[in-house]
Amino acid sequence: MRAVVVHEAGGPEVLRLEEVPDPQPGDGDVLVRVEAIGINHVDLTMRAGGTGPPPKILGFDAAGLREDTGERVLVTATPGTYAELVVAKEENVYAIPDSLDAAAAAALGVPYSTSWWSIVDLGGLKEGDTLLVQGASTATGQASVDIGLSLGAKVYATSRPEKLDKVRALGAEALAYGDPKVREVEANVVFDPVGADTFSDSVEALAQAGTVVIPGAVGNPIVSFNIWTLLSKRGRIQGIGSRPPNRETIERLIALAGEGKLKPVVDRELPLEQAADAHRAIEARETFGKVILRP
Repeated sequence: MRAVVVHEAGGPEVLRLEEVPDPQPGDGDVLVRVEAIGINHVDLTMRAGGTGPPPKILGFDAAGLREDTGERVLVTATPGTYAELVVAKEENVYAIPDSLDAAAAAALGVPYSTSWWSIVDLGGLKEGDTLLVQGASTATGQASVDIGLSLGAKVYATSRPEKLDKVRALGAEALAYGDPKVREVEANVVFDPVGADTFSDSVEALAQAGTVVIPGAVGNPIVSFNIWTLLSKRGRIQGIGSRPPNRETIERLIALAGEGKLKPVVDRELPLEQAADAHRAIEARETFGKVILRP
C-alpha cells in the first residue's frame, strides 16, 4: 500500500509517499480501506519531532470501508491513518450513516471529540450560556463553534480580519483578535487554543464563575494575565489533559452530523501525495476548518 512516512524530524518536506507492507490485523483489530484522512495539529507536532521515534506513519483520523464487511466507518484515536489501509482496534471504529460523506466523517474525530470534552464535559456549556471561541479558523475552534451553536449557546468567535466573513457564516458573532469587544462578552466558557496572543483577553472575557478551557497552544504557550480579574470573577482556568476515549460522545457526534445538526467545515481536499502542501497551508494559517487527504 501507499503511505506517508516520516524518517526524520523536520518541516513538511520530510513527508514522503512510499510503498510499505500492508498492515495485518490481529485479534480484536479491524482492517479499514481509507477514503478520507483528517489532518490534526498533533500530526504537525509529531512530524516536527515532538512525539515518538521515526520512521512513522502520521495520522489519527480516517473514514473508509471495513475490509471484512464493507461497512462505512470512522476510525479515530488510531495511529497511522496517512495510508491506503489502516488497522484499528474494534473499539476505535464507528459506523457512519450514508448521509455523512467520508470527508465530513474524517473531520469529526479528534477535533470534535476534543471540543466536546473541553467545552461541554469540562466547561459545562449548556443551552442559554455564552461561549467565546478564540481561533475559530482552527479545526478545534470551528468544531467548538459548531457544538456551541448546536447546544443553543450564544457564540462569539475570533479570527484574523480576512477570515471573519467565514466565522459569521458559521452563525457566530465574529470579532477580530484583540477587538476590545472581546473583553466584554461575559462568557460562561472560553475555548482558547491559541496562547499568549489571546489569553489575557480570554480571562477578561469571563462571566462570573466562568471557565477558560485550554486544549493546547498553537502559538506561544507562555502567557500572562491579570490575576485580580480571575479572582474577582471567581474564574477558573481548566487544562484538558489527555482526553479519555468516550464511545458515547463520538457516536453522538456522528449522529448529530448525520442529521445535519453538526456541520464540519472542510477547507480543502488534497491527494495523499500532497501531504506536505497540506501541512504547509496549516502552518501558514491559510486554512479555515479541516484539511482532508484522499488516498
